[in-house]
Amino acid sequence: MFEIFEHSFANSPGMNWMLRNRNSERGKRWIINLMFHEGISQNGAFITSDNNGAVLFFQIQKKVFSLSNVVRTLYILSFITGIRRGIRALRYKNMVARIRPKTGWLGLLVATDQTVKGNAAAFEIKREMFRIADETNECIYVETTVPRVRLLYKAAGYIEYAEMKHPYTDLIIWFFRRDPFTYSRKK
Repeated sequence: MFEIFEHSFANSPGMNWMLRNRNSERGKRWIINLMFHEGISQNGAFITSDNNGAVLFFQIQKKVFSLSNVVRTLYILSFITGIRRGIRALRYKNMVARIRPKTGWLGLLVATDQTVKGNAAAFEIKREMFRIADETNECIYVETTVPRVRLLYKAAGYIEYAEMKHPYTDLIIWFFRRDPFTYSRKK
């Protein structure tokens, strides 16, 4: 599962801006590793049945403290990003958290294996995320800095509810919401 995230986000401008050395494969792995373990600690890491897609998907309102993630964050601040970029990354994370609503489901690191033809994994991720959110009657929230992914989210039924100019690099962050499907049955 980790390898899917690693390959999908290796050249992500939304992540690479915070690296001291933008070509550092080790640095990219550490940042993805931190996000991956945040999802694991929230019981929100899922892989598709064909092992070609993965997503970190958990409820925003359920906060879980993980000492190991604190240690990972300190390591990243010390050796991967440097203090200045690390502080900027933490500020950026807080800015995004202020825009994002406080309850609902967060789709973080939605990824599919790019070497596999077809989009069965992407459809399975979408179907399962929508099913879980519909069952709990909560919204799904996702963000992207990639214009192509922005179009994919719109095509998948997400509504763009905000956008923000990235404060530290030349990017735009688009925020999306997918409302739960509600219907009434006649009795």
